[in-house]
Amino acid sequence: MQDSTVATPVMRTHVDWLTFTMSPRYGTYDASNMSVGEDYAAAIEQAWIATFDAETLANAFGGEWEKLEKSRAPYTDAWTLVEAGISLFAGIHLNHCCVEISGQGCEILIEKNLLEKCIMAVQERITRIDIASDIETSISPLAFVGSLRHDRMRSSGHQLSASGETCYVGSRKSERYARVYRYFEPHPRSAYLRVEHVFRGDHACNVGRAIINSGLDNVASTAGKAFGWAHDTWQPNETTEVDLSVVKAERTTGSTVYWLMTQVAPAFKRLCAEGIIPDPEKCCRDYFIGIY
Repeated sequence: MQDSTVATPVMRTHVDWLTFTMSPRYGTYDASNMSVGEDYAAAIEQAWIATFDAETLANAFGGEWEKLEKSRAPYTDAWTLVEAGISLFAGIHLNHCCVEISGQGCEILIEKNLLEKCIMAVQERITRIDIASDIETSISPLAFVGSLRHDRMRSSGHQLSASGETCYVGSRKSERYARVYRYFEPHPRSAYLRVEHVFRGDHACNVGRAIINSGLDNVASTAGKAFGWAHDTWQPNETTEVDLSVVKAERTTGSTVYWLMTQVAPAFKRLCAEGIIPDPEKCCRDYFIGIY
């Protein structure tokens, strides 16, 4: 029998990374001839204005942006708000720019009560979002991951270093995976085990929408079920399940429709004209309309 006097581990769930794109309003600008100057800067500024209201822009993204010497592909330019943990990536020939908010940046926006507002504004353009749950416990990442409830997700890596221990569940190349880690002393977070769910691509947009519509704790609880967390220390604050599934369009759908319109339809009309199908409407009802 479980000891009812044992306290439930303290668990804090929060967004720990957010990446999204914006579309610069190039308008009449000719990107092929645009120089990295006023027009380029104006296009990016228009993207900010089109995405966020003035108050959010000032309080979340205002400040002195520092131009970096290097960027990363496919972007050619990068800027950062160092103290805010926010970076902007853009390219003169691209039709979008990318904003990356680190864990530090997310914490700052949480303190300002602005993170959820930002997610709401960009929920259709999120390319990555991480949800972290910090659990006050002495349990190791390996012990936590060893209690998976099912085989749908499997441990895919274990790293041990002088600073801490990390376990991965799911492929780091996929659109969703998890990492469970903790730092060793004397790191200030050494008392906590972090369970971090990483979502990219379509999964990221789904998660962003779900956070707005159903709440962060419910999203974390659902993610925990998907990954099969079963250790006693996993005690999410909410248990209402949220639909985080992504329905992929069937790759052959377009060709199937084309075949139906260009091959089946003409053959059907010919058979009707020849009298082989005497009642076209009944045929449609019996063999097409009535089958779904």
